[in-house]
Amino acid sequence: MPDNSKESVLITGANGFVGSRLSRRLISDGFHVTAGIREGCDMSLIDDLRLDCRYGDITRPETLPEMVADIDYIVHNAGLVKARRKEQFYEVNQIGTRNLLRAALDVRKLKKFIYVSSVAAAGPSENGVPITEDMAVNPITEYGRSKVAGEKEILALADRIPVAILRPPAVYGPGDREAFTFFQILDNRLKPYIGNLNRRIQMVHVDDLCLGISRAIRSGTESGVIYFIAESRAYTYRDLIRHIRQATGKAAVPFYIPAWGVRLVALVSEKLLRAVGKSPMFTVEKANEILNNWEVSTARAEHDLNFHSQISFPQGAQGTYYWYREEGWL
Repeated sequence: MPDNSKESVLITGANGFVGSRLSRRLISDGFHVTAGIREGCDMSLIDDLRLDCRYGDITRPETLPEMVADIDYIVHNAGLVKARRKEQFYEVNQIGTRNLLRAALDVRKLKKFIYVSSVAAAGPSENGVPITEDMAVNPITEYGRSKVAGEKEILALADRIPVAILRPPAVYGPGDREAFTFFQILDNRLKPYIGNLNRRIQMVHVDDLCLGISRAIRSGTESGVIYFIAESRAYTYRDLIRHIRQATGKAAVPFYIPAWGVRLVALVSEKLLRAVGKSPMFTVEKANEILNNWEVSTARAEHDLNFHSQISFPQGAQGTYYWYREEGWL
């Protein structure tokens, strides 16, 4: 039963990598956490939490009023990151967001709606200049464009619901499957040098992202503000690989893949998976994303939310590697 003495937070996608860590964070912060999830989804990451679960599907608006009823805060963390058809990105990341917002309009006690977007919505940085929230967006992937569309849905209702938009860059940490590939390669004593080794990339540890979300929930900032939530410093790609190698404690043999080689592998992988009806994760767009610079300014989040990242990439890589080892992933 819900504890009515505590403020309630609904987290969409609470069963996933970020959502499960966020659930733990907000419970420790004293919130009553409600998981907004689809019927039949994998619950293994939150089974031990015994959360109040409400079932709904953001692409089916008729399922949402019951899911959002009597909630103080909504963190919309669910989203689609890979798809067989580009239209699917918009069905979930734009229209699904619109559906959830419209359901939230009827929640009289709602205090804030937090939308977890992505740096992919902003697009890559150029000429060594970090992106700020006020710069014009320039997404280079369909996923990024769909997140921009989702942000527009949020901002269109910013005068009716208190809203905030958070744009994290690449999120890593215990349980992450995307960064795991790099840890796995380096654990096998190979050092993947891909594209321009001096391109600059900002990351965020999953626990720092959860800290940023918690700060955004508590903040009294005006509605409709966008924030980058990231570690305050950027690293070259070469440095990121060096820190992961140091975490493994193993010597590694470097191998170089030029940018054209990365795009070729992505093209072949994408076509093969689409041919058999699967949703490819490594696409040509994804390759272009990997090969770009991603450097952002966290000044606004630091000023407005008092957000300061706690985990540097060297520290986070070490802890993540240990987790992979302990859980038998490596």
